[in-house]
Amino acid sequence: MKTIKVQKLSYETFRQYGSFQNLLDNEGLAAASINKAGFFADIISLNFGTTTLPGVSVCHVTKEEKNIIGFIEAHQYTCEGLLPLDDDVIIYVGKVVRGVLSPDTIEAFLVPKGTFVKMEPLVLHGRQFPVNAQEAHVLCLLPQRTYHNDMMFQILEEPNQLEIVS
Repeated sequence: MKTIKVQKLSYETFRQYGSFQNLLDNEGLAAASINKAGFFADIISLNFGTTTLPGVSVCHVTKEEKNIIGFIEAHQYTCEGLLPLDDDVIIYVGKVVRGVLSPDTIEAFLVPKGTFVKMEPLVLHGRQFPVNAQEAHVLCLLPQRTYHNDMMFQILEEPNQLEIVS
């Protein structure tokens, strides 16, 4: 089984997949917003297309003995937003190569709780892994029914599964 080392989330390492903003950092929010205090508007925009309304979902993830990637997914037409609420999480992302979901492109990132991550269309991803707690809740923003009408999905069987290590 191939292993992937977790990287610190930084602009340089993550920009090919999307963007992020710590929503608990008032200075960073002020720098990114036209309002400098109190209400930080339009920090990150997500393209949800024109056919559906945004939906708020929650991913409830639990700590496992090993952080094994057993599936990958991507959306062709829409962004996805993730916000870890009560623990830092590890996410994995990668590229769709000529329409194929390829686990060979996957990288892993540590996302501190309170940090919103935007993934662009055609970015591989999947479940999140709690770092400190036994469980975590992650807010997920997607157009409603994306899992039904804009989902590329692949289960990874051995030996194609990947393990994320610190």
